[in-house]
Amino acid sequence: MFDPHRAGRRRMLASIGGLFAAAIAPPALSLPGNSRTTLPGDRLESLAQLPPAPPALRRALEPLHGKAVLVNFWATWCEPCRTEMPALVSLAESEPGLALVTVAVADRADEVRRFFDEHLVDPVLVSDPEQVVSRAWDVRYLPTTVLLDTTHQPLLRVRGELDWHHDSVRERIRSATKSSRPART
Repeated sequence: MFDPHRAGRRRMLASIGGLFAAAIAPPALSLPGNSRTTLPGDRLESLAQLPPAPPALRRALEPLHGKAVLVNFWATWCEPCRTEMPALVSLAESEPGLALVTVAVADRADEVRRFFDEHLVDPVLVSDPEQVVSRAWDVRYLPTTVLLDTTHQPLLRVRGELDWHHDSVRERIRSATKSSRPART
């Protein structure tokens, strides 16, 4: 004889078991060699174009002509931004032909300078207290980083914090900047 209450309990227990299995499954699905494994470098999305750089950013980019540039939008009040800044500086220093420009979004100049002094870093800084630069480039998340090629055309973008020390990230940046260089004649 069919008992609807018993059948309902079985379905509920099966659902709870399914939720439990799903909760523990992702680590097992992320094993090396699995097609669902995502490397940090895969988070760098291709970027075909951006509006022209606003004057403050253009002035910062001018002396860097001929170098690929990471433009990092950040703020001292953004904890992920603070966490990744030393790694970004390290990356720019370790890669010949790569420069770092930081855009301090809606931040106070004294806080920015104090942060750089505390971390003994001195990247090129564009102050963006009114968010002119970040709005022009549609930056809605902090941190956001854009990789520009040697002619300062956009190549890649990542929204959110990234492990800039990871080999997949460094390789993706090297590969993108290498393939974007004009052929020598």
